[in-house]
Amino acid sequence: MSLQQKIKAYLKLGKLGVVSLLDLAAVAGAFLAYKHGISLLPIIPMFIGGTLASMGAMIINSGIEIDRDKVMSRTSKRPTVVGYVNRKEAIIVGSLLAILGTALGFIDNILTAFFIALGVVIYVFVYTILLKPRTWLNIVIGGFAGSAAAWAGYTSLTNSLTLEGFLLGFLIFMWTPGHFWSLALKYREDYVNAHYPMLPAVVGITASARAIAISNALMIPIVLLLGYYINPIALIAFSILSAFLMFLSYRLILNPTKEEAMKSFIFSNIYLMLILLIMIIVKLI
Repeated sequence: MSLQQKIKAYLKLGKLGVVSLLDLAAVAGAFLAYKHGISLLPIIPMFIGGTLASMGAMIINSGIEIDRDKVMSRTSKRPTVVGYVNRKEAIIVGSLLAILGTALGFIDNILTAFFIALGVVIYVFVYTILLKPRTWLNIVIGGFAGSAAAWAGYTSLTNSLTLEGFLLGFLIFMWTPGHFWSLALKYREDYVNAHYPMLPAVVGITASARAIAISNALMIPIVLLLGYYINPIALIAFSILSAFLMFLSYRLILNPTKEEAMKSFIFSNIYLMLILLIMIIVKLI
């Protein structure tokens, strides 16, 4: 296998699509903390370190889950499953990236490094190893891994975590279950076959659609409170986006099909991305 092929395999295992959303959360956290006169340079080591650590956590996850990935259609073509990267190699390379990413966080401050490391620990040990094979609460508690990215971004400029910074991280924690359960509903048979107790594999389709709607509804007050902290324009934009998200959730309850679940999942991604971009734009303006 050539070096170029190996790098491509690791980039695929690093789940750049997921990591890019975590990076956006981290940058939004930094801009949320920005005040006139503060240097934006600390964003650079935080961003690079967070990216490397997040990719490392994803690679470790793929190394640990090879056996179950083999029986899931969604993951059956991963480089770890087809043999391009073995379990030991994935865990070693992923760990090195996580350590390097955390070390870069120290360039900013100890708190930023702590939150970069916390994201890795929650995703690898709490979510992947401890909770995912055992309880439907896996993705609920595992959502704090995404929160850590936002907190790392916020503390990179402030070296402290205030209420607004906490709210951004808590928003990502509240967003994660409804988002991921939509994907799990689409691929419900995969989780059943792999014996993962993801909520749709445990309670069924109708109850899962209701749980997604409830999860999204519980998240929205946090979104609106954050919008209130930022400014009225953000609050109005957040309200419109949230209303459409709940409309899709309602449609999913009425028609809990794989197609509707995928629509919910896709817009949930767009929803968080737009929330974060609006925060950054408003701060820039």
